[in-house]
Amino acid sequence: MRLIAHRGFDDRYPANTVAAVGQAISQADMIELDIRRCASGELVVAHNALVDIDIEGVDEVDELPASELAALDAHDGEGIQTLETVLDAIPSEVGVNLELKDPTTAEQALGMAESIPHDVLISSFDADALRGIRPSQRSNVELAYVLGATPTDDVAVATELNCACVHPNAWLCLLTGVVADAHNAGLTVNAWTVDSRLGAWALSRRGVDGLIASSPHVAD
Repeated sequence: MRLIAHRGFDDRYPANTVAAVGQAISQADMIELDIRRCASGELVVAHNALVDIDIEGVDEVDELPASELAALDAHDGEGIQTLETVLDAIPSEVGVNLELKDPTTAEQALGMAESIPHDVLISSFDADALRGIRPSQRSNVELAYVLGATPTDDVAVATELNCACVHPNAWLCLLTGVVADAHNAGLTVNAWTVDSRLGAWALSRRGVDGLIASSPHVAD
């Protein structure tokens, strides 16, 4: 199974930061990053829409330009960085999973993804966000549909979207037939979020192809 570092192994390092990526690249096959757009138009790496720091009159990432976000002490001295800055810290042999937290960033994310040498997955819970993405025929980019913990999430949607992968919640993998259904549809399965060796073992028995994990220890 391939190991995908959830937000740069966010149980061990500050999530979605250059510092986390620097630690995770030697331990993971792929780095998962959450992306949004800021006020100055760049894509930045942040999970939450709200700025997790007290700034009078400012509540959201898209209300600040990239320069001000980078200057924040939001993550152990490191601010919210542009996607370009974080990608520069990832060697080309390590893959990248860009999870769209804002569906309007899909086209911009694709342009960025196709400009780098890495293998890239663009993923989202939002089917409409993925529906608008059309990687070029010779692209390094593939799509992944993220499935939550409810049985109504459908592998058929991923097939209709021309995805290469589904990313089901780990419990969905363990309690339903989603892994077999996905494999029968020709899709790779990366389960999230895995936080224990026992969970990783159980998922391996289910036949998942990859673990989206918060710590590298799950693969020990």
